[in-house]
Amino acid sequence: MLVMAMALANAVSFPFSIAQASEPDSQYCVTDMSDRSVCLNTRSPRIISLSPGSTELLFAAGAGDRVIAVDKHSDFPEVVKQLPNVGGYPNVNVEAIVAMKPDLVVVWTAGNSQKVIHQLESLGVRTFHVDVVDFSGIEQAILSLGRVAGTEKAASRVVEDFSARLKTLQNNYGQREPVSVFFEIWRSPLLTVGNGQVIDDVISLCGGQNIYGDVSERIPKIGIESLITRDPQVIIGSDPRGDTPETRKDLMDYWSQWQNLQAVKSHQLFSVPSDLIARPTPRILEGAEMICHQLQAVRTDAGQTDYVAAQTPFHQESQL
Repeated sequence: MLVMAMALANAVSFPFSIAQASEPDSQYCVTDMSDRSVCLNTRSPRIISLSPGSTELLFAAGAGDRVIAVDKHSDFPEVVKQLPNVGGYPNVNVEAIVAMKPDLVVVWTAGNSQKVIHQLESLGVRTFHVDVVDFSGIEQAILSLGRVAGTEKAASRVVEDFSARLKTLQNNYGQREPVSVFFEIWRSPLLTVGNGQVIDDVISLCGGQNIYGDVSERIPKIGIESLITRDPQVIIGSDPRGDTPETRKDLMDYWSQWQNLQAVKSHQLFSVPSDLIARPTPRILEGAEMICHQLQAVRTDAGQTDYVAAQTPFHQESQL
């Protein structure tokens, strides 16, 4: 689900460096995304991944052949479906993980159970923490996983390609006429994306204006009255099927309850494939390209109509 999965930076710094350990010369250490030093004795570690996002990032880093098992929700690339799975949130099979004797377990700190992470670490299992919330984090994660897996060159090539594609989208769409966007993550309760969530960055990348981009929560719960006040030009949801006549009809059938919303009146409701927007991995640029094209279609339909986005601060709407 999108809820469970989940700032464009022109200059990205990469703090993940290999440091020589003081014990054996063969040991090397890499700093993970919780600023922990993770030390291994092999440059070809046997790795278990405990989230779909970390699995994709490992393969993006060129470390796919190091992965010996994954969580049950990992499904990309296709080859991971043939790997043993060790369960998934919230029922990870810790005993199975320990029995496989991995050199490293990659965990997603914002998504995996903290109880499971602590249990693994208390049993002496080395973990590598990943937590990606923006585009620069995607690049940092790939580089750090490449270093810990011994696949630095492959990881660097992927990051260079990702950075180039990101820059192209920014140049093509970032400065276009703003289009106000509501991104629907969940309907009951109604959840959306706030500041500090990578989907918010995608919307900005495409020249859109997230109408809840002023909210500090990554995934805020909102009321319909608040949404009506902010009145977006576009409503975008996510669906495994992507943007099809069927998914647009599903969106319209639901949102037609509120005909006073300009997105509903103008039939500007779209979907993007869930996996291409929910997971902060290189594939998110495929979802971004779809959203950029959708917003450009809205600009074309709107012509030169001026639009002033609602600026009501979120905290002032709490009593609506």
